[in-house]
Amino acid sequence: MLFTNFHMLFSILFSTLLLGCLGAIYDDAGDLPTTSYDFVIVGAGAAGAVIANRLTEEEYSVLLIEAGPTNAGVQNIAVPYMVTDLGSTYDWNYTTTPQSGLNGRPTAFPRGFVLGGSTSVNGMIYTRGSPDDWNRYAALSGDLGWSWDAVQSYIAKNERWMPPVDGHNTTGEFDPSIHSSTGINAVSLAGFPHPTNDRIIQTTQELPDEFPLILDTNPGQAQGVGWLQATIDDGARSSSAASYLGPHFVDRPNLHILLGAYVTRVLQASSDDDEVKFDRVEFIQSSDGETHTVTAVREIVLSAGAIGSPHILLNSGIGESSLLRSLGIPVILDLPDVGKNLSDQPLVWNKWTVNSTDTWDDVFRNDSYQQELLEEWRNSRRGPLVDTFASHIVWNRLPADSPIFEQYDDPSAGPGTPHIELTLQNGWSVFTATLPEDGYFVSAGVTVVTPQSRGSVSINSSNPVDPPLIDPGYLTHDFDVFALVEAVKSSLRFFAAPAWSDYVLAPYYEELANATTDEEMIAFVRAAAGTSAHPVGTASMSPVGSGYGVVDPDLRVKHSRGLRVADASILPLVPSAHTQAPTYIVAERAADLIKASWT
Repeated sequence: MLFTNFHMLFSILFSTLLLGCLGAIYDDAGDLPTTSYDFVIVGAGAAGAVIANRLTEEEYSVLLIEAGPTNAGVQNIAVPYMVTDLGSTYDWNYTTTPQSGLNGRPTAFPRGFVLGGSTSVNGMIYTRGSPDDWNRYAALSGDLGWSWDAVQSYIAKNERWMPPVDGHNTTGEFDPSIHSSTGINAVSLAGFPHPTNDRIIQTTQELPDEFPLILDTNPGQAQGVGWLQATIDDGARSSSAASYLGPHFVDRPNLHILLGAYVTRVLQASSDDDEVKFDRVEFIQSSDGETHTVTAVREIVLSAGAIGSPHILLNSGIGESSLLRSLGIPVILDLPDVGKNLSDQPLVWNKWTVNSTDTWDDVFRNDSYQQELLEEWRNSRRGPLVDTFASHIVWNRLPADSPIFEQYDDPSAGPGTPHIELTLQNGWSVFTATLPEDGYFVSAGVTVVTPQSRGSVSINSSNPVDPPLIDPGYLTHDFDVFALVEAVKSSLRFFAAPAWSDYVLAPYYEELANATTDEEMIAFVRAAAGTSAHPVGTASMSPVGSGYGVVDPDLRVKHSRGLRVADASILPLVPSAHTQAPTYIVAERAADLIKASWT
């Protein structure tokens, strides 16, 4: 599977602008002007691109390594609404292990295989998490620098609030006081009116106890319906590649980017009784397996994500010693928690048939209509394709007297943190390949944002190009099953409001339409649930000196020198958010922590 992606990669590289070197971007390691850099960063996603940008503000030399191809010139990446039709070329094409909580089903597990990482292929939804989430990170790590108040400066460094591309009056759709206009990555409201907007707002008036309208989705609230904010800049995706690696940054002489380089291991330089020093990164660029190495004079930073970073650590001999020995991998650091504690938010996409044709469904049914809209986007950055798939977010908490709390403690970070989320869409939800030939729809992405189920990322081979074993453990905890059923019920109540009486016909799935008992609802969610693509926790941070975790609060790998992990894997628990913005926050602080170590 990996080398299928490599073959795709090479065909792309040789048919795009990257026939050699484009500024500081290389596709052949042999063309690099040096094999020694102050810092080598692995992974050019939300975290790696930020850290590369911030370190090259100084005079440090940085090599940023990305396994995938360039994002440049890829129309379906740039056009926000085409996110649901990206295909497999820019995906690692991972699949989970069979999931006992999903009736033994494996499920697709998308991760970005392209410059920008998952920020180039995700749904662009911008939510930061609750203050409770961040204060819990501070408590769990023993570092107040991870608290909500302390990370506000990093939110501001990241966010560049932009007016929507259509210039409509946004009064009442967001709170200007909590947004920054001075950061790097664009955030905006929808730039084209969704036909369901008025009905959604009417629902907040008809059912205000469960679905109150809130001014903004990002001050950290536990309940309400808000206008969706997304990383979109003038009608185009604002990925980490388009923003932090944009034209006025990528030409810095001290920043080099190498594409198509699959990192296999980090290599030790020396060790003593207390620490192991790492100073080289090993990688390959083709299926013949020829290895290359580059040296990091100061530090290696793993930013390969919650799947990639533990995979590299394990292949490097950093992890649970018994597992490594069983595979014949020399143990360099015995850190049993590498790859453990995987947490992801389980999601079910619910659909309802409607008696209108004013949905986005024909975008993916009618090629001529799609081309017409794409032409409008190319010429003017206008039309429905300037937005991501959803228009609003709904958050809620389970009632305090829910029977599940008689068995289990509340897993949320605090009373200001939601348990469940709905994302509302005017049309069939992902994936578009499953769109029926006829009918028109509204959808809700139904998610448990405070899951209790835990899984792992592991390996079963000493070959570093073999794919990792991804076991999220979906719906293996009773809380997650209960909360997901309650979230589905909440979505049914939302679309049963009077505002939808002349519009919504029925739930599309018969299993849901006919469910009358909790047992039938449980059967439905086990058959329908999958990933929200928000994995965290596989290289968790913990207090200095603790006997558990993978990194210290400054993101150094425990008992090592010259090696940090900086991405979503370091978060001990998944935030009540889409993980893009929290990962940007982690990366902005990581850059400051790294700089402080060398000044």
